[in-house]
Amino acid sequence: MSIAGILRRWVLVSAVTGVLALLMVPHVRAQAVSPSPAVSPAAVGSSQPVQMPPNPNPNQPVPTAPSPGPLNSPANGDPGASGMAPGTPPQVPLQSPTGLPPLEVIWRSLTDSIYEPADQARWSPLPLATFFTEGWDQPFVLPTTGGGGLKGSGGSPRFGWINDFGGVQYRAWFFELFYANSVLGSHYRPNGNQYILDYTIFVPFNRRFEIELDWTTIISNKGGANNTYHGNIGDLTVSPRFQLSETKNLGTMFQTHFRIPTGAHDNGNGVASVAPEYSFWWNAWGNWVLRGSTGVSVPTNHAKTSGYTDYYNRLGVGYYLKGRDDAWLHNAQVYLLAEDDATIAGPRPRENFFSLLPGFLTQVGPKLWFAYGGIEVPMVGPKAYTYQAIFALVHAY
Repeated sequence: MSIAGILRRWVLVSAVTGVLALLMVPHVRAQAVSPSPAVSPAAVGSSQPVQMPPNPNPNQPVPTAPSPGPLNSPANGDPGASGMAPGTPPQVPLQSPTGLPPLEVIWRSLTDSIYEPADQARWSPLPLATFFTEGWDQPFVLPTTGGGGLKGSGGSPRFGWINDFGGVQYRAWFFELFYANSVLGSHYRPNGNQYILDYTIFVPFNRRFEIELDWTTIISNKGGANNTYHGNIGDLTVSPRFQLSETKNLGTMFQTHFRIPTGAHDNGNGVASVAPEYSFWWNAWGNWVLRGSTGVSVPTNHAKTSGYTDYYNRLGVGYYLKGRDDAWLHNAQVYLLAEDDATIAGPRPRENFFSLLPGFLTQVGPKLWFAYGGIEVPMVGPKAYTYQAIFALVHAY
């Protein structure tokens, strides 16, 4: 693709993201807490790095987009369940200043019950205008289900998606399995398959701040001097996440992914990078949800001379399917996510990666377990792989 073509795609995707952000600005105001039943969000949003673009030298690591774990934590219970049990004292949101010491706020964020309808009565909106003064001394509480957006009825829990869990805080962990078919090697020739097992956990400290830890526990693909399969641990990514605002229908977030070179060069790892990112989740209309993110990934170690700086955008739409509460599979969502990842600095040729990822998620049984699945398909070439199958098992704690 020509440089002009790449620039046009950047401008188009950035413009769409910007327009959506402007549309959402009026919603970043405090809203009264709805007396309707509490919601249980199940979430997943992490997908393993996509190798981009192909590296002509298999011994050199290929920087990848930050791994957004498949997790946006799932919640238990029925989003349409009735309210508190008879005799249960009503709970009210804690307003800043709460007077709670920081260690107690952290402890309660990690251990308090947050998935029952009564627990979610503690939720209240967090305006952007009070970012520096509100929420830092409040224990994490699970956000309620969306209110149906512009339609004003229906709504969706704040699930996370494979490859995109932005806009919302979670308290959950998950394992994610990736299988990339026919990975592109040096000289733009297929070079076997790639297998990745990834572990991600979200650790909330309060309502404004949490840390995501994303570790590639094992990666296997061809590389090294002999271009044979190597199985090694991969890089660790540490992501501080700041909740900018949170209302009934909208969540906005700023996060920075710090990639730590704990992996082996033979597998395209051993890369240090910094990737600041803005993301949003929006219950736009009824059961329909829009979410997206935009950011830049900059290598900071030896990859500065052999790697690539990438500008990436994601934009997706999903639909919530509640199902029967007593069914084995319920609280489901189907979605389609588009990702554009363009190389803006580094060795030539500088390629552009664009993919579509249809996916689904569903709660399994009555507890806090969720199953995710998706197929990522590159749409423009040279393609990093023919397709990538992704599966995740998510548990909210």
